[in-house]
Amino acid sequence: GLTPAQRGTALHLAMQYLPLDMDGSPEAVGLELDRLTDQGFLTPLQRQAIEPERLAAFLRSSLGAAMAAAGENCRREFKFSVLVSALDYFPEGRGEEVLLQGVIDAWFEEGDAVTVVDFKSDRVRPGKERARAEEYRPQLAAYSQALSTVLGKPVNRQVLWFFATDIAIYL
Repeated sequence: GLTPAQRGTALHLAMQYLPLDMDGSPEAVGLELDRLTDQGFLTPLQRQAIEPERLAAFLRSSLGAAMAAAGENCRREFKFSVLVSALDYFPEGRGEEVLLQGVIDAWFEEGDAVTVVDFKSDRVRPGKERARAEEYRPQLAAYSQALSTVLGKPVNRQVLWFFATDIAIYL
């Protein structure tokens, strides 16, 4: 089997390539995962580790629908490298800059609103999502700062999607 980290990687790979506007049934998602495996985007072991029901729940959610509706204004696995003030991260960083690099799972635009999305494969218990999401607040703040710099406009919303409980938490 796969380690929890490897299962998370498999889930992120699937979310990178899964058509957001597809039929949100577990059966349709399973067929799409099989296609992704046949075409080499997922290994057979990764395919086995992904529960189609989890991805189907996301596709049927209001967050999944908003991302699908954004069409080309939705980007996934967005790589960035930006220089930011070191003061944002270190009190003694006055006058210095740091290079911030990363990969944003997804972001999309709805009208004037820009939303950053982070997919989480953590094992979180129902009702504990908000507390777990708070632990990720600094990560989403850094992503939002970087994306705002790249786009030249503010990020209005930050959301985490917990696959373990099929819940979106907006920060």
